[in-house]
This record gives sequence, C-alpha cells and structure tokens, in this order.
Amino acid sequence: MSVYGKRSSGKVGARRWWRCLPWLVFLFICGAVISLLQTMSTGPLSRVRMTDANNIVPCPPANISVAVTSTVINRFIAAAVIPKIQEDNNTLVIPEQEVDHVWVGEMVLQHFKLKSLTVNTALPDEQSLVLQSKGFAMEVEKSRFIFHYMGIRCDGTFWVTLNETDAEAVLRLTLLPDGRWSATFPHLEVDWGQLVVYHQLDSKACGIAQKVLEIFIGDFDAFVVSQIKKKLDEEAPSKAAESLNGVFAKIGIRAMTPPVMTADTLRVMLDLNPVDFGCAPAPTASAMPDLISRDIAIRTTLTSVNNLLYNAAQAGRLRVEHDLPAEWNTSLFEDIIPELYQACRECYLYTDVQAAKAPVLDVPQDGEVLVVAKDLILGLYVHPKSMWQVATLSDIVTKKKSGSCAGSAAVSRSFDIKKTSSWRTRRPLPVLAIRLSAACGVRNISAETGRSISYELLPVENVSVQIEASNIGDVNTTELEKAIAKAWNDFAAPLANSESPLRLPPFFQKAILEVGLAAIQGGVDVDLEAEFMQGVFSKL
Repeated sequence: MSVYGKRSSGKVGARRWWRCLPWLVFLFICGAVISLLQTMSTGPLSRVRMTDANNIVPCPPANISVAVTSTVINRFIAAAVIPKIQEDNNTLVIPEQEVDHVWVGEMVLQHFKLKSLTVNTALPDEQSLVLQSKGFAMEVEKSRFIFHYMGIRCDGTFWVTLNETDAEAVLRLTLLPDGRWSATFPHLEVDWGQLVVYHQLDSKACGIAQKVLEIFIGDFDAFVVSQIKKKLDEEAPSKAAESLNGVFAKIGIRAMTPPVMTADTLRVMLDLNPVDFGCAPAPTASAMPDLISRDIAIRTTLTSVNNLLYNAAQAGRLRVEHDLPAEWNTSLFEDIIPELYQACRECYLYTDVQAAKAPVLDVPQDGEVLVVAKDLILGLYVHPKSMWQVATLSDIVTKKKSGSCAGSAAVSRSFDIKKTSSWRTRRPLPVLAIRLSAACGVRNISAETGRSISYELLPVENVSVQIEASNIGDVNTTELEKAIAKAWNDFAAPLANSESPLRLPPFFQKAILEVGLAAIQGGVDVDLEAEFMQGVFSKL
C-alpha cells in the first residue's frame, strides 16, 4: 500500500486510486446531501472567540420578520395543541409542598380535557391578546396530605375532579433589554365548573375532630374547594406569567421587537443569531418592514443571511455529522483497502461536513442566488467499536506517518485522528477528508403558480480540492476535482432539476417567493379544516 497523502504521479498510484474513486465519490455525495439537509450543529464551540466580561461578542446583525394570522394560530391550536393536551398518557406532576400547616405530597394531574382554546389578537391593545378556553377538565389522582397544628397531626388521602371550567385571560407581551419577551396577565377570570375534592383520614380520632370542625365551617370538602378557588383566583395571574416567562427564558431565539398585533395578525422581528452563538443582544428595532399579505409571511435580506452564516462559522455551528446506514460499513473497503477492513471489520461509517469559512451568497439578479464556498471540509470516517480497534487503527496511522516521504509531510501532519462531537466516546479514523472550495447557484426561483416552487440548479464551477487526511493511498486531486464536478453537473444537478417545480402540500395556496437584492421574502395562505390538520399532525 502506498504512503498515504502523497500526490500521485505514477501509473500504479493512479490505477489504485481509480479503483476506489467511484465508492468514495458516491459516499461523499450521499453523505454531503444528507448532511446539508440537517440543521446546523449545536455542538460545543470549536473556536476561541474574543469576548467581553459578560462572555458576549458584537456580531454583524441578522434578522427576520415573521407574520402569522390569528386564523392560522387558532387552527394550529385546534389541530395540534388541544389533541396534545388530551392525550391519554399525558400527565403533569406537581412536587410535594407545604403551605401553612398542610403538607401535600406529590400530585399527579391527568385525564385532561379541553373543548376549545382561541386567541384574539390586538385586544385590548396592539401588544396584547385575549385567550379564551372552554370546557377544561382534569383529575388529580389519590395523593397524600398531612395536617399539623399545635401538636395535632392528621394524615390522609385526597383526590380531585374538575369539569366544565372556562377561563378568559388577557396576555400582554413586552420586550426585555436582553431580547426576551416578558409576559404578564393583567386580567384572568375563571368561571368555575364542577370542582370536587374528596378525602379520607387515616385515624378515627381525626375523623371526630373533623366533625367538630364542620360545626363551624360546614362541609369540610366544600370548605377546601372554596379555599382552593380563592387562592387560585389570587395567585393564578402571577403563576401563569412566571411559567410562561420560564418558557421564554429557555428559548434560544431572541426578539428585536415586541409582538405587533392587528385584529387578525401577529407580527414580530426576530434576531437570527441564536443565543448560543455568544452574540450580544441586537438593539430593539424601531419599526417593522411591510410583509406580504398572506396567512404566513416572512422577510429577510441577503445581508442578514450572509451575516448569519458568518456568525455561525465563527461560533463553530456550520458543522453536521451524519451516521451512514448500518449496511454502509467498512465491508465496502474489503477489496480496495484491506488493511483498514481487517483492522475494523464491519465498523460503522459517518460523514462530517464543516465550513471552516462561511459561504457567501450573492443575488446578481432577481430570482437567482450564487453561493461561493471556501474551505468546506468533507470527511468520511470510521467509528471503531472497541478499544482494540482503536489501538489497531491508531497503529495504522503511526506506521503510515513514519513511512511518509518528504513530499507528503504537509498532508501527513493533518492526518491526525480528528476530534468530533463529545457524544463519540472513541476516536475515529478518517478514510478520506478533503478541503473543498467551489461556486454554484440556483436561478429562476419563483412561485408563479402559487402552488409550487420552481428553480434551476446551476453547474458547479471553480472546484478546488486539497487533501486534509487520507487512508486510501495516493490521491490525485486534479482527477478528484474533475470527478466532483462531473458528479454534480452530470448527475446531482440534473436529477434535482428534474423535480422542478416542487409542488407544495395541497393546503398551501397562493404562495409567493421573491428573491432580490433588497429583500428575500415569501408567504402562503393556509386553507384547510381543523379536522384535516389534526389528522396530519397525528401522523407526525
């Protein structure tokens, strides 16, 4: 086997390379396509960034404006939220707690029912909305309680049923300096239905004491119900706001405006830089741009997209790892790289795609986007199953490096076993990793029919390949560049173009997609019944 990483100039090396080239090109294309369909990796930061005392950095701004009608919100609630609440196995566990002289054990709330939940925007002002729920029901399964007062202790069990309860609340949303929304409930009114509390005491002595107490307060369970209603009416607004603000605090996306609402639409401008990029919060926007008049609409700019890609690259987020199917293992290399196969029989393979530099997008004319990618690292790796395989693979690397000639030293130095995401407990071995630069694009982007998206992928140009790591012997980068260009131009691009136009789901209508230098925007109307939408979400 030839010294790895050496650029081939002889016939023997060229023949060996061409025997394994079809496999590698095929795996690279499949792995890259699958990986690029994934979201940006959320692994740990891979670069050290200059931060201030608060561990934040100034980042180029990136934003997106979103609008959605209340009709779509309410259909989504009916189709997805209410069925989720009413799932048979849905439970809510409240930890044990002590209030005044009563200790209450862990409570399990279950059997939730909700007839309807609707949202009315811009009431009573443009930063508020009204929530109305009807027919709420639930049960609290049997739970333990202890009452203790002046040396007297009574233990027992209680359970609760709640039926046909309605509520109306005004939810007001404001924007905090750190980009999070803050919720308050200026108004919350509960129209109690049937709230029934049952209990059993463990001792007869406590039962006698209860009968004496009922002479003064009436039925004990009814008295408890009245106290529960009173306490919930007093504390529900603050507790609801606290819970909702806790949810907002966990969301990794910040806003640049409070929600701006009209009678039928909610609009907001979001910071495209997620919190975990380490960027400083964006300043509050003074105004929102006009959006397309559709049930769902978005608007951003080319500058925002490029800034997002730049910030993502700086934060080490433009990286995706993807495990290949189990049948795509080292058995594929049994004949072409027998040493690798013997060291790690039927070991799994995975691809690693990482942008060392951010891709740059350009819009030379309306409906056309060009992408220039530099230093895109694509790797095919073996994941060993045992420590013995780790040692054997490491020994292969050591032997190859000690046998390298002067001409391949630069490549050999970069052939160390690469660090990957923290979830991989054993060090992988690269089969081949390349540093790829290329330019490509798509034109004729439109949604003229309103029911489909048309496009045309352009040929790839200026393909440049450098070897980052290799375990397949000599690599002829010139031939590899030609193979990549041919695979894209003669296979991938024509195959993708044959699928144009892409038909949208039947419930999306009047679609608009506009790509220009001033703005990238789109919108769609949603036309479907809640019953149909519920069926769709039930399959997800």
